[in-house]
Amino acid sequence: MKIGIVGNTSKPKALETITRFADMLEKHHVSCIYADDLVHYLDLPHDAEAARLDELGNHCSVVVSFGGDGTILSTAKKIGASGTPILGVNVGTLGFLTEIVIGELEETILDLLNNRYTIIERMVLHIRIEKDGLLKSYYALNDVVLDRGLGSRLIYIDAHVNGIFLNSYRADGLIVATPTGSTAYSLSAGGPLVMPDMHAFIITPICPHSINVRPIVLAQDSVITLSIRKEAEPVQVNFDGQNRDKLMADETVRITRADYNLRWISMGKRDFFSVLRTKLYWGADNNRNQSAGEASGK
Repeated sequence: MKIGIVGNTSKPKALETITRFADMLEKHHVSCIYADDLVHYLDLPHDAEAARLDELGNHCSVVVSFGGDGTILSTAKKIGASGTPILGVNVGTLGFLTEIVIGELEETILDLLNNRYTIIERMVLHIRIEKDGLLKSYYALNDVVLDRGLGSRLIYIDAHVNGIFLNSYRADGLIVATPTGSTAYSLSAGGPLVMPDMHAFIITPICPHSINVRPIVLAQDSVITLSIRKEAEPVQVNFDGQNRDKLMADETVRITRADYNLRWISMGKRDFFSVLRTKLYWGADNNRNQSAGEASGK
């Protein structure tokens, strides 16, 4: 087994953790290959192997990403199409997407070597925008967001599904998310939580100018097209919050399921519901009240 290593170079803790992880790999006689941007930040031996991030998946059997959710999103964007499975190690804060914590590194290596893990196929979005006769293509694991950017006015977004008119949204913006992205911006905008191994689209309006407008979940084979009114100003289009483009009045965004799934490693340490309870503090008030009752002898 050869393990690819990716990390957030702006986080000293991530770099320190990668060094410890590499030492553990050497102890267990496991080879590794680094994303080339790490070479300038780590004290690596002269024979250390490195590759560009977009090629890393072709040279290893597993990619381990050290950072927060943003790091694993950028890793997925570059690695996903190769089919190489990805595992996230959380050295950030929220960490909805990163399952492993720093204290579990050595145990994780042993589990990888002994195939004690499962692979979850996560849906990816494919977004196409035709601009000046050219077709621009993007991929997103979490979501694609249309918003007003620096503008101050509400925007009108017409949405069609499989060629059938769905709605005209008058809002600050619109989110089209995957189940993986249901715990991200879509959640903040009032969208539903969806099990991450499901394959579906979630459309969530951002601050709609009508209380009757609600999020909707669509089938995985849906074709979603979004456009803005001809008299409207251009809107901003964001992909996983990391890349952006502009949508003009004569252009259309076409969103489908990508022709590949992201292969996601789960070590079985934390199920989706326990992550929700931990990150969203579900049951926290009940636990606090129970503790208070025990302390008072009730």
